Amino acid sequence: MTQTTDHSAPSGQVLDLTKRLPPEARAHLEQAARDEVRTSAAGLADARTGTVKLSAEVEGEDLVVEQLDDDRPRGLKVLLPASLTNPDVWRHRGEVLAHAAGFHAAHSPVYAWRIVKLSSIGVWAEASAAWGYLFATEYGADIDEAKREAKKKGFADNGDVAQLRAERKQVGKARRRENLTILSATGFTSYVAAVVGIAEVWGLAMAFPALIPVIGVMYACGARELRRRGDEYVVFEPAALDEDAPLTDAQINRVLRIAVPSFKEEDEIRLVGLIERADINAAQCVFKLPEHVTVSKLIEKREEIAGALQVDENWLDIKQDGHPGRCSFWIATSDPFDKVRRSPLLGQTTPLDLWNDGAPIAYNKRGETRRLTIRDIMLLIGGATRTGKGMALRNLICALALDPRINVRIVDGKPTGEHLVYAPIAATMFGRERNRLDFLLDAYEAEIERREDLLASLGESKMTAKLLKKLSIEILIIDELATYTRKNVPGAAARLSRLEFLSSVGAGLGVLLVVATQHPEVDVIPAGLRGNMTGRWAQRTADADGTNAILGKGATGRGMRAHDIPRDKRGLGWLDMDGIAEELARSFLIDEENAGEASEIIAVGVELRRAAGRLPGQWDDPIEAYLVQMTGLSSAAGGPGGRGKPGRPGQTAADATALDVLLTAFEEGADRVPLADVRAVFAAWDAAQWAQKEGEDDATYEGRFGKALGERLDEQLDGTDTELEPKRWRVGEKRVRGYLLEHVEAAHEAARKIRK
Repeated sequence: MTQTTDHSAPSGQVLDLTKRLPPEARAHLEQAARDEVRTSAAGLADARTGTVKLSAEVEGEDLVVEQLDDDRPRGLKVLLPASLTNPDVWRHRGEVLAHAAGFHAAHSPVYAWRIVKLSSIGVWAEASAAWGYLFATEYGADIDEAKREAKKKGFADNGDVAQLRAERKQVGKARRRENLTILSATGFTSYVAAVVGIAEVWGLAMAFPALIPVIGVMYACGARELRRRGDEYVVFEPAALDEDAPLTDAQINRVLRIAVPSFKEEDEIRLVGLIERADINAAQCVFKLPEHVTVSKLIEKREEIAGALQVDENWLDIKQDGHPGRCSFWIATSDPFDKVRRSPLLGQTTPLDLWNDGAPIAYNKRGETRRLTIRDIMLLIGGATRTGKGMALRNLICALALDPRINVRIVDGKPTGEHLVYAPIAATMFGRERNRLDFLLDAYEAEIERREDLLASLGESKMTAKLLKKLSIEILIIDELATYTRKNVPGAAARLSRLEFLSSVGAGLGVLLVVATQHPEVDVIPAGLRGNMTGRWAQRTADADGTNAILGKGATGRGMRAHDIPRDKRGLGWLDMDGIAEELARSFLIDEENAGEASEIIAVGVELRRAAGRLPGQWDDPIEAYLVQMTGLSSAAGGPGGRGKPGRPGQTAADATALDVLLTAFEEGADRVPLADVRAVFAAWDAAQWAQKEGEDDATYEGRFGKALGERLDEQLDGTDTELEPKRWRVGEKRVRGYLLEHVEAAHEAARKIRK
């Protein structure tokens, strides 16, 4: 081992490195010292080895030992540009080469004819030149001129003509005896003889390769002759300009010259890197434009560029990449929205962070996932019926289910029960009850005041990520806003005013609003409410007015024509929200009807929320508590049985009574319900007992149902002086049997008093 040495310098200190180095370094210290000694000039220890002298300033401090890694990356790969090692680039180059090979193979007969034609021109031109040289044909013009002069002057003597002819004969004879002429003739005849000999011995097939040199020479001579004449000629067509050709810089240049007036004939783009293959049968590249052309000019001419490329405008995407002269260009060879993509939420088993990462709700034409960041978003989803609004909400709600820090409240204004699958994670969920929505808005206003006071006490001005442990995100989802806000709906004006207030102040407090409607009229979504919605998603609309009502005035003029979306592209719409440029996006597919995928995601959400103590009923919910206080009924987790019908607090589907279920059969504002609707509600509550059995005719089923319901009601009302029987009333020319609301409410109250 290295021996400790003394040093007399007063300003320094002597260190024993063996006490400072880690064990693994000490194990190799001796060998390292020997290696260092060998590198000295004399092979002996010198100033580079031995004692380390440090400044007195570091006396008493620990020595920091840093091991430098000499294993530097080596090889050709580190020297090459990243684009050359990108597999997508090479895949695109392979497509270009494969297309070029196929294109030229298909055009080979045309090329062969053009080569033969050009070679023939070369043969004729060279043969004519050789003939003229050997026979001095240049004298012909002089002889003709001499004849014209003699005739013009009336000379009888043609001596000049005779002299020129004699001179031509003499020159021609001399040329034919030149060594070059003799050698050329010998070489030509020998070549012809060789070709004929090959053809005779091995056949014409073997003679053809021997003709290739002369064909090439004659081809070059023919090309020279056409250039001399000033005639244009093309032998090989550019494969890059073919209609089905993969994207190339030549193709982009040609298209921009056609479609963009400011892009002149002499202008060219400069590729940044290489063109690469992208997802969804597409290619993409980044290029720099000439100084006088900007990306905005290309975007303005997007329709013309798509026409020049012979693709649909929606198959093209042009964006600014950095400065205005740098363009990101993407083009698909087929409809990028033709195939529906499955949601990335499928298979997710861990909680999501929607505050930072956002909810994956859709994908754009480039195949990029579009995420809705749940911070301060207010989202409006609109479009005609059966256009995909439900799928858009499904993507959002399923993502919300996987973040236990978010309280989801759903108000369903449609009678379909489409959202019942989300009931297990819904802090509040109910159907078409306008009065209950008003109470819910009361609770939200109180919640906003509570949050304002809490933030003030914490010295915060708005909701932040660190406050998520103290305050959950509140998100209210109203599907079919028109059910509650149309002019003919009682209380619509006040309701709209309160929603506008919520959307204007709630964002900074973590109280968010999502509304969906298929009636995007001004009376349903007034300008004040629409202006507060920072995110807008327009599915296919009936007309341009509907598009502008959702996306804002002038949306169609900016190219967002939601009314032009094809009917077969459900879930496709124009997305406009903070952080995302206006673009087409299509909802991910979550197939609940055929595969139960939404139920699977919600089941995962239930377990995540249960583990976090955030399932409905596991935590003190002031909003739902207020609803119970005002109505006596709870809508947590969709109410008893998750049917979207409020019920008594703590009541489950198992202990719900027939009177409870009968009350839920009444639509909001209705004072009576026909027996047909009653049977449907009871069948949904307990199909095994109340649904029509297979093979059972209608009359038998109706009789069995009426008898069973009567017995159940009599049992519940036993001990009271109340009876509940169906009544008859007239609807048009028909008489209908059913129950009156006042009678059912009276019976329900009588039964409740007995249970107390």
